[in-house]
Amino acid sequence: MKKLYCTLWALLLIVMLTGCASISLVNSWKDDKAPAKQYRKLLVVGVANNNQMRQVFEEVFSDELRKMKLEATSSYTIIGVEAKQSRETLEEAVRKSGADGVLITRLVNLKRNTTTQTGFIMTDRGVSHPDFHDPVFMPTDMLGYYGVTVSYAFFEHRPVEVTTSTVATLQTSLFDAGTGRMVWSGITSAVDPAGVVTISSKLSGVVVRALDSQGLI
Repeated sequence: MKKLYCTLWALLLIVMLTGCASISLVNSWKDDKAPAKQYRKLLVVGVANNNQMRQVFEEVFSDELRKMKLEATSSYTIIGVEAKQSRETLEEAVRKSGADGVLITRLVNLKRNTTTQTGFIMTDRGVSHPDFHDPVFMPTDMLGYYGVTVSYAFFEHRPVEVTTSTVATLQTSLFDAGTGRMVWSGITSAVDPAGVVTISSKLSGVVVRALDSQGLI
């Protein structure tokens, strides 16, 4: 699982500020037995081994929540960027932030869809061909003119794997800060995630709409 986290955040690091991603809520769950409550002060936590990715993700997600008139605090601003995430550090962040709810996002799965096609692959180079030198039509030695040895490339018809899309599945869960009880959880699917800023912004929008429809914010 740890390796899976690293893979996703390394993928998002490729393009930090740009990129397009299609994000949708696949399914969600709500604890109907939990007391009715609206959460207005949220602590945002991104589960990741890459500290830079976690910092950017939490900051952008929190900023989007603030635009929705919600109070939001990134966990890294309390426990630090380099601090190892643990139950103890999370409890400390909840206590210091005064949050009434905690939003935790983690990677569930990363899948690359590939197809196999056929194409020509250059495998080797041949030798110079003497017909390139013609004293009548080309009195200057063509090989010497170009300064290199003219040679042929050999091609083979081989199957080639082509990546057609990348799908990242993430889980965002809302916990009651007072009881530690999970009150909502949603699975989102991000197709071709290509920027941590983009995916954070879009993910927060999907989550906020889902929480609002359930009367949780």
